[in-house]
Amino acid sequence: MKYRNIGIVLGVILVLLIPKFFCGEKKESGGMGKGGANKMPIKVSVLVLNAEFVTPNYQVSGTLQANEMVDLYCETSGLVRNLYFKEGAKVNKGDLLLKINDADLQAQLKKALANKKLRDLSVERNQILLKKEAIAQADFDLSLNEKQAIDADIELLREQIRKTELRAPFSGTIGLRNLSEGAFVQPSTLIASLQDDQLLKLAFAIPEKHSSLIKVGDSISFVVTGSDKKFGAKIYARDASVTAATRTIAMKAVCNNKQARLMPGLFANITLKLGANAPTFMIPTQSLVPVLKGQKVFVMQGDSAVEKLVKTGFRNENKVEITEGLSAGDSLIVDGIMYMKNGIKVKLSKGK
Repeated sequence: MKYRNIGIVLGVILVLLIPKFFCGEKKESGGMGKGGANKMPIKVSVLVLNAEFVTPNYQVSGTLQANEMVDLYCETSGLVRNLYFKEGAKVNKGDLLLKINDADLQAQLKKALANKKLRDLSVERNQILLKKEAIAQADFDLSLNEKQAIDADIELLREQIRKTELRAPFSGTIGLRNLSEGAFVQPSTLIASLQDDQLLKLAFAIPEKHSSLIKVGDSISFVVTGSDKKFGAKIYARDASVTAATRTIAMKAVCNNKQARLMPGLFANITLKLGANAPTFMIPTQSLVPVLKGQKVFVMQGDSAVEKLVKTGFRNENKVEITEGLSAGDSLIVDGIMYMKNGIKVKLSKGK
């Protein structure tokens, strides 16, 4: 009976100790596995740095404008007798676009021209009589003054008739008209717009910090919305001062548009060159890691990853310039960045 009780006690003790033993072994085994995993090197790809000759670029937006643009108005009031242009058509400088009824002015001019003939004959006769001393000088001066007055009336009438005609001030494309023949117009009535689109101006602004790098005469390239084709232009003017609100300098470039591939009002994405080709390091953007002190990268030294603080310059679509912190020959780690820590063991999987 005594040995039986001892056996029962031993059995209970075994039941309590066996789970703890196996659980402890499992945990210990798991810990070893985890520690083992940490000791395994991480496979990475690297980029061996070499200086590249690149031209720093700066992207800015702009708007295309017509070389010349004007809203067309008449100089006088009257009834529109004829329209001589088609909407959206090309016109040449001096082309007659619109004619206002001038019948009354033409009649007055005809009358004035008839009176002029009479005054001219009177002056000729009086000049002969004056030489013969048949009339006084005052009579001759009176007839001459009447001739000069009728000449002035004729000039006034011809100017009034000219104002009944609307002519193109320059060659270009005329827009949509806002009236029809028979309409009564006033000087405030908009007839249409006229744009010279053989040349286009590209308006944009640059930050003041780039003012010494972008100059009049520089060539630029741009693309417009909905197209991948690159167009060229040349800067021809810049504003005389910095805009205080935006700290930018307004500039304009000009581009040829004789093939009518572009039109005024289009949005343009402009690429500006910030100086000449210079040796520099260009690295993939995804290699950068933001930190409180700025930005850092990881390089492979032996079998370890070493972090380096860097300073960046300009960027393009997928690369960034490194101005400080790296040297030629450094093996930059370009993937697995999220797993990187200073001193972590790494293994080269693929060189670039």
